[in-house]
Amino acid sequence: MSDKYRNPLFFLFILLPVFIYLIYSWSLSEPLFFSDDFHLLKTVLWVGEEPSFLGKVQLFLQQHNEHRIVIPRLITYINYLIFGHINWPVLILLGNVLWVAILWFFWKSFRVSGAAIWLFIPAPLIMLNPQYYDNVTWSISILQQSVIVFWFVVLSYLCSKEKYKAALVVCLIATFTHGNGIFSFLIALLFTFYDRNWKWSGIIAGAWVLTGILYFFNFSKGQNADFMQSLSDPVRLISCFFAFFGSLSKVRFADPMAAVFIGMAFYLALAAFIITRFFYFQKRNLALPWTVKMVAGIFAFLSITGALVSVSRSWGGIETIIAPRYQHYSSFVACLVYLVLISVLTCKTRKIVGVTGIVGGLLFNALSYFSYTEELLYRRDWLLADDTNWTHHSNFLIYGASFNTNIRLEYQRVVQKGICISGDHFGHIQEDSLQANQAAKPINLQYEHFTKEEKDASRSYNRDYIAISNDNLDEKSIFIYLKPQNGAQGYWLACRKSHSGIFDFLKTGKWLKPGFSVEFLTENLSPGDYQIAILRKNRLSWTSTNVTITAPAPVK
Repeated sequence: MSDKYRNPLFFLFILLPVFIYLIYSWSLSEPLFFSDDFHLLKTVLWVGEEPSFLGKVQLFLQQHNEHRIVIPRLITYINYLIFGHINWPVLILLGNVLWVAILWFFWKSFRVSGAAIWLFIPAPLIMLNPQYYDNVTWSISILQQSVIVFWFVVLSYLCSKEKYKAALVVCLIATFTHGNGIFSFLIALLFTFYDRNWKWSGIIAGAWVLTGILYFFNFSKGQNADFMQSLSDPVRLISCFFAFFGSLSKVRFADPMAAVFIGMAFYLALAAFIITRFFYFQKRNLALPWTVKMVAGIFAFLSITGALVSVSRSWGGIETIIAPRYQHYSSFVACLVYLVLISVLTCKTRKIVGVTGIVGGLLFNALSYFSYTEELLYRRDWLLADDTNWTHHSNFLIYGASFNTNIRLEYQRVVQKGICISGDHFGHIQEDSLQANQAAKPINLQYEHFTKEEKDASRSYNRDYIAISNDNLDEKSIFIYLKPQNGAQGYWLACRKSHSGIFDFLKTGKWLKPGFSVEFLTENLSPGDYQIAILRKNRLSWTSTNVTITAPAPVK
């Protein structure tokens, strides 16, 4: 095949995972906030009510955990001004577009190596996947966790080209995007030292000091950070540091130690590349190529971020460090390691690694979509159910009662002002089908009450849950309706479906197992008896199963 036809085909293979990822995230997005997204929407409310300019600035600067999230808040506010309400799917798409845009900088570096175009095909396959599902459809997580990686890649690219004026702007943006962004000044400063650009060293150092004064004014430690507990166990701390870079192992291996060893291999591979390149060019009295400098800048960012997360969060164990909101770092690092390998290998060896990368990337990418789509479907369905619950009860079941208490007044005002749109997603169900005296259908359900211990950095406490499950219903999307015996409006619950094993899928062609499960906090529902109905294929079927909600026990 001639280059005239071959190269466009290669570009298609490169871009296909990009478009699949963006379409996938868009299709699973819903117009309702999730969890900490509340910190974005309440800023829109308060800024609109604050008369003074200084007061508005202070609201944008308000601390969220260890972060000053001015940029995510500003993006949300602009989104509101454009659409007349907060358009959550557009926010999600914007964040994901910036995340995907990292590949453009990787592409520019890749082309310098002179490698064949087809060798870039594994890059998007490795980097873009739903394993890090928190950063696929959760607005605030994407705008912080994913977008900060983009800004540090841009920073490393600009500094490697000695474009320090633009780099300084990126430092300011990164600082007010995510907590680790303030260390962008340090990375830019290291670049100026290497380039012996003392003028810009002074400018960046001065800007860092001034920005730091603003950033840390009235600063307080985040509620989930515990530095002393983390530092008390050095082995756990170091293990968590390496696991941070190897969490893609979770797609196949349950043992968190797999993440430790894979992350160690990735990290040391990048370190070896930078050290050997540095001494190679130093020995010949040559300046480092901009591509190597860019990798070094990214490596510094990864080292700082891994250390910060480990020192603040490793008290909770390795599983805390390889949580979904951090797993995009592992895919990012794996992609970078692959491209670094391609840049240093011989032409013949490149082909072997490239073919291996395509096969391995396809398998990893497919397995990620296969394994984690159920999580995103479950979250989407919960948002639909809870949006309806809010419409009728001013209560969300997916969160604890304390969260509902804390956000209720503000969110009621947000909905009244049209800042967020809320509604009943099950209004198409016929009213007479919601009558609890309808004949029960023979649907087998199991349910149990149980107590779960939960903890944060300061304490642990018990919470009461109810679990409901079934082992034979085949529908892809199932909801439960809890109807109070007193005839009041009921509550909706989303049901979790589980994916089949790989061999079962290949044998039967069925991605999801029969049945479902759901667990929910009882503290958000009024005490009493509830009859259970099942919604599937837009038809409500009543069961003979009742659940009893008792008065919630105090959280201790």
